[in-house]
Amino acid sequence: MTEILPLVSIVTPTYNQARYLAETIASVLAQDYPHIEYIVINDGSSDETPAVMNTYGDRIVSLHQANMGQARTLNKGWAMARGKYVGYLSSDDLLFPHAISRLVAVLESKPEVVVAYPDADLIDPSSRVILSSVAREFDYDALVVQQDCHIGPGALFRKSLVEQLGGWRADLRLAPDREFWMRAGLQGEFHMIKEPLAGYRMHPESISYYDTNPNTAKEYLRVLDDYYARPDIPARLISRKDEAYANAQLILCRMLLRDGKFSEALDHYRDAVRLNPKLPRLQTWARLIRTSVSKPIRRWMWQIKRTFSFAK
Repeated sequence: MTEILPLVSIVTPTYNQARYLAETIASVLAQDYPHIEYIVINDGSSDETPAVMNTYGDRIVSLHQANMGQARTLNKGWAMARGKYVGYLSSDDLLFPHAISRLVAVLESKPEVVVAYPDADLIDPSSRVILSSVAREFDYDALVVQQDCHIGPGALFRKSLVEQLGGWRADLRLAPDREFWMRAGLQGEFHMIKEPLAGYRMHPESISYYDTNPNTAKEYLRVLDDYYARPDIPARLISRKDEAYANAQLILCRMLLRDGKFSEALDHYRDAVRLNPKLPRLQTWARLIRTSVSKPIRRWMWQIKRTFSFAK
């Protein structure tokens, strides 16, 4: 049976995630799809990651390297992948048993689809479901203009797409995946399977990782600069260029608020209003304040839970 099924290559880059890695690997090896190449790359971890990887022998393709970062590591894995379809799975996330077979069925039956992805559940460090069905239907205009993307773990895409686009941009730290989807969305359709087939893990380390320096967040402006320099942008999105830049300015505003730099945050808010005078002022400020405090509050709550769990 496996001879007539297309090979699927999954790449997991991992850096100091030994606590979750075994469960991630097991979730891929437990797939009901029988023709998978699983590449796990230890990106310079200093914890027990090598020992975890060694327990799986030749069931996975294991690589160990000095730290290169997520984007370069994924690009390296995709370059060596032999599959017709490729994907990635972060080393703290999970695939549920039918994920690959469902996604391959979509890609095989719909040649116009370049990316297929499942709905996902948000899970905690113990793999308990916090919130069900957190993914959303793909909306290319929302991705570009509102900087809004809800593709979680489990996405599969054609290897020819990676070869055509060149993979993730290694100069981006915050959203190389989002920028990749922006380019991929110009090449074909995205299809979401409305069934939770993956677990997207939330834990203290992941929250702190995304609590990024505001200077780094300026890459959202660079991404838009590069995007709007393209000759193949749909006319409807060219007409919404100022709106897209306004939303990028709001992202910077939120980062600066979180960093306590209120004067600079106000400057970016004013830039956003100048670019998009139709912004609802009160609703926008309410959303900025809510999203600015949510991650620090979640981190604080996680720390309390961790303290109490250690005390038991």
